[in-house]
Amino acid sequence: MRRHLSKILIYLTILLAFQCKHDRPISQKDETNVTSFAGLIESVNLSDSTDQYALAEDFLDSLDAPYIEEDTNVYFFYMGNASIVQVAGDFTGWNPTGKNFTRLRDTNLWYRKEIFEANARLDYKLVLNGSNWILDPNNPNKIGGGFGLNSELAMPGYVQPEEIESRENIDKGSVSKIRISSTATGKTYDVHVYLPASYDEANDYPVAYFQDGSDYLNLASSKNVLDNLIADKRIVPTIGVFVVPNDRNIEYAFDDRFKYTDFFTNELVPYIDSNYSTLARSASRAVIGDSYGGNISAIIAFQNPDIFGNCGIHSGAFQPNDFHTNGIVMDGEQKAIKVATIWGSYEGSSLPPNMRKVKDYLIETGYDVEWKELPEGHSWGLWRATTDDMLEFFFPLAN
Repeated sequence: MRRHLSKILIYLTILLAFQCKHDRPISQKDETNVTSFAGLIESVNLSDSTDQYALAEDFLDSLDAPYIEEDTNVYFFYMGNASIVQVAGDFTGWNPTGKNFTRLRDTNLWYRKEIFEANARLDYKLVLNGSNWILDPNNPNKIGGGFGLNSELAMPGYVQPEEIESRENIDKGSVSKIRISSTATGKTYDVHVYLPASYDEANDYPVAYFQDGSDYLNLASSKNVLDNLIADKRIVPTIGVFVVPNDRNIEYAFDDRFKYTDFFTNELVPYIDSNYSTLARSASRAVIGDSYGGNISAIIAFQNPDIFGNCGIHSGAFQPNDFHTNGIVMDGEQKAIKVATIWGSYEGSSLPPNMRKVKDYLIETGYDVEWKELPEGHSWGLWRATTDDMLEFFFPLAN
């Protein structure tokens, strides 16, 4: 009789938790602990009933993963047959080693607890049996990256970037493709040029130059960002120049970085100024890039402050050539450059401290600096959500 009563009480507890899940956000704390993932696991571990295992699996199967409690506690879970389940992502350096899930007794439920900042946003994948990398089947939220789709963990305090979405009922700019051959590099570059909806050859416009042009357009939705910022009068109407590299590693960080700089400053900028109505002055030009693109953007601006008066560094990967770019940025007299630098705290062991070092130097030297360090990884999720910060810093619409 006592065993049947215990089974009924556990069943009612799970049923009540299931109902509570539909009545409020899963991340909200329940003072009775009914919806606690830890409480659910404890109930299953203490029960001898195989029916209880099925109830637990049914309950979790109705949830979106990861399961968030108390704003910072995160439970990753997977239901299925496997010999080992792991998680890899921004917070592991994309290495699943040591991030094993626990199997709940003899059920097919696997789980792992992590703790993150309340406003963190991270990319991840599950790894089955040591080699099968998959999107989290219980997580509907996905985000594009340089290597395809990842599952996205957005904590309760994270605010999704509305400015990346295409909006109805606003004037929208146009994007056209041109090709430019370079004497400096001996290569031909695809360049996408964004013209604001109000573009008029009788007026002159500032220009934002982007490295990794296709990625800033496709993964960072930069056309939408420009359209929305201009429509909301958060920036002046701005031309966008999105340059597609041929070999980004060589051109942005290694052997051809100075040849590429020559192409950018001596060939690309004069071409844009000759063919479009631009404000041909350094204060009205910005160069923006991500990772190695941030590296080359810093080289271009700090070696040519008379051409580029604004430099946007998304997670600048200055590590190549024994941090040679540090010397370019941090040596010599202060230059007339505004710098926006944004990076994530989950970007490995060397990038965040170096970005802090560079940022501190720039501020102490008297540069006009806008900076952010956010609980995110080295990903387009971070860069697409902060492109607006850079553009507003460089080209704000005067009141």
